[in-house]
Amino acid sequence: MDAPLIEIDEGWDYKVLIVDDAWVVRWPRHRLAVEEIAQEVELLPVLGPLLPVDVPRFEYVSREPWLVAYPLIRGEALVDEDPDGVRAFLEALHAVDVDAVPARRPDWLETYREQADEFRRLVLPLLEPDERVRGEALLAEVETLTGFQPALTHSDVAANHMLVREGKLVGVIDWGDARIGDPALDYAWVLNGPFPDWDVDDELRRRARIYHRLAPWFDVHYGVFTDRPQWVSSGLAGIRERL
Repeated sequence: MDAPLIEIDEGWDYKVLIVDDAWVVRWPRHRLAVEEIAQEVELLPVLGPLLPVDVPRFEYVSREPWLVAYPLIRGEALVDEDPDGVRAFLEALHAVDVDAVPARRPDWLETYREQADEFRRLVLPLLEPDERVRGEALLAEVETLTGFQPALTHSDVAANHMLVREGKLVGVIDWGDARIGDPALDYAWVLNGPFPDWDVDDELRRRARIYHRLAPWFDVHYGVFTDRPQWVSSGLAGIRERL
C-alpha cells in the first residue's frame, strides 16, 4: 500500500508534507526561507536539549536543493491548555545563553523601523482616512521598542506552532524566524490570546501589545507582495480589530 501523503500548502515560507503519519518533510519556497531553514539545521540540535519540550530533530538534510525531514511531533494546536508548561517553555527559551547558539542578531530597532516604513508605503494607503491616523500612531510606537535584555526568541509563537498532547505542551515547531531580540515578541499572542491574566512586567506587556497589534500588518504586506487577496482582506480585518 502506498504511504498516505498530506500536503500543507498554507505557510508563507515552506511547503510541507506529512508522510505516512510519521514524518514531516519541508522545503523552502524562496531564498529567504533557505537562509531560515539553514539556521534551523544549525540551531535546533543545540537548542533542543535546553528546552522542556520537543523541537524538530532533523534526520535527513539535503542542501542541493534544500529539503529536511524529521519525525512527526504528535499533538494538536494549543488553545488554552497547560499555561504552566507554556510559561516554562518561554522562560527556558529566553534564559538560553545568546552567545552559545547560532542565531541571527539583527539590529532590532532598525529592522522594525524599516518594516514600519514598508507598512506606510504599502499598507497604510489601504485603510480609511480615520484608520490611517490611528495606524500611523501605532507605527510611531515602533520607536519605543527598546530597553530590553536581548534573548533568543522563537519570533512566531502561535497556536499552530505550539503542540499539545493530553493537555500538556509537548512540542514547538517552525523555528525559521528565531533570532536574538526582544523576548516580548514571544508573548504577543500569549498575553493577547490564551493567557491575558499572566502576571508579567508592565513594560514587557506594553511591548507585547505593540507586536500583537502589528501582526496583521505583516499579513497584508505578504498578501500584497504575493498577490493573495485573501491575505490582504483578512489582514485588513485584523488591523481594524486591533487599532
